[in-house]
Amino acid sequence: MSDHGRMTTFPRTTVTLPGFRRAGWVALLVPCWFACVKQLPPAPTPPPVVPVVQAANPPGSGQSQLIVDVVEGPTAVQRVGLQSTPVNTANGRPSYRFSEVPTSLCAPSPCTVAVPVGNILLGFPVIGNNELETELVNVGPDPSVYRRSLSVYTDRTGATRVLGIIATALGGTAAITGTVLLPIGLSKGNDGLTTAGAITLGGGALLLVAGIWAIRHDAPTFRPGSSNHFPVPR
Repeated sequence: MSDHGRMTTFPRTTVTLPGFRRAGWVALLVPCWFACVKQLPPAPTPPPVVPVVQAANPPGSGQSQLIVDVVEGPTAVQRVGLQSTPVNTANGRPSYRFSEVPTSLCAPSPCTVAVPVGNILLGFPVIGNNELETELVNVGPDPSVYRRSLSVYTDRTGATRVLGIIATALGGTAAITGTVLLPIGLSKGNDGLTTAGAITLGGGALLLVAGIWAIRHDAPTFRPGSSNHFPVPR
């Protein structure tokens, strides 16, 4: 059986930057942005254990029996469908926007459900976050079990992260200032301006690196979940 998961991304804060040297700010904030959440190794694959569930009615024509279980315990599991909404376009051509529409599948798990043979989207909660994580599951004609270990998002940041953000902002500002002053001083042969630019650039770069390290060191963590889809033993 071949299943493919799609990870849910978390909302990000939109920052409006002033027009003056916006490109420089973006270049400096990119490494900081990717240091905001530490990605941990995924959870171990759940063992192929068939949970104890109540007997269900036999599946109908074109359907199969799927047992859904969550390692962490009873959990509300959603079945996610797609809803299309017409969108007006400037060229007058028909266009549609698709959005996910979750409906209750297991309340709670484990449960046995009859679903159409083929691909379905299952939605699982993320521990520590209100997001819904979707998993594409391929359902064959024979009964099967889908066991899921949930993803975990942990945000226990403190003073180190706050100081890192301040250091990154100050270091970025100093580095940009030094980048401007140093070439001007070199081109005009102004030793004082050259020295000020070099010191500002070097000190700003060191402060920027230290700030990014602090943000990374005290960053929220995300541990991806894992799943195991296996046939029901005969």
